[in-house]
Amino acid sequence: MSLPITPVTPTAPPDPTFLRIGHYSSTVILNQIFAELVKMTSSLQNAAAAQANLLTFQSKWQSAYTDTIAQVHTFIKGDGFAFSGTSSDAATSRDDMNRLNSNFIQTLQNRQSVVSDNSKALQSNISQSNDAVNQQLNLGVAVLQELSGLLPAIFK
Repeated sequence: MSLPITPVTPTAPPDPTFLRIGHYSSTVILNQIFAELVKMTSSLQNAAAAQANLLTFQSKWQSAYTDTIAQVHTFIKGDGFAFSGTSSDAATSRDDMNRLNSNFIQTLQNRQSVVSDNSKALQSNISQSNDAVNQQLNLGVAVLQELSGLLPAIFK
């Protein structure tokens, strides 16, 4: 028993610009390109925001060093701090305390300077990140402008 063979009639290939399901391959790539640009821009914006948050933290850190330095006491004669012993011993004690505090202030200033240098470098990085975001946004606008020219050509 043989099955009847029905001849296959060739049909025209589907129009790739027809927007029915499965027939939109020419326009999908344009959407994917734009979607990737949007994702990249979003990632760059998130990175810039994280850097800005770190910069805020570092400025608070610098402020804490400044506040601590302002609280360090300088010992002078007759300031209400009593040192035991003779006046010579008291003067020596004041000098020792002032020398110790001076070293402490110097250490705090050095650490504050390190934080300040890091903040300056971070500010430069933030500027670069913002420039990258702007470049991506400009690229997105250019792609949209190209799409407005391409779509009519695709659907002719």
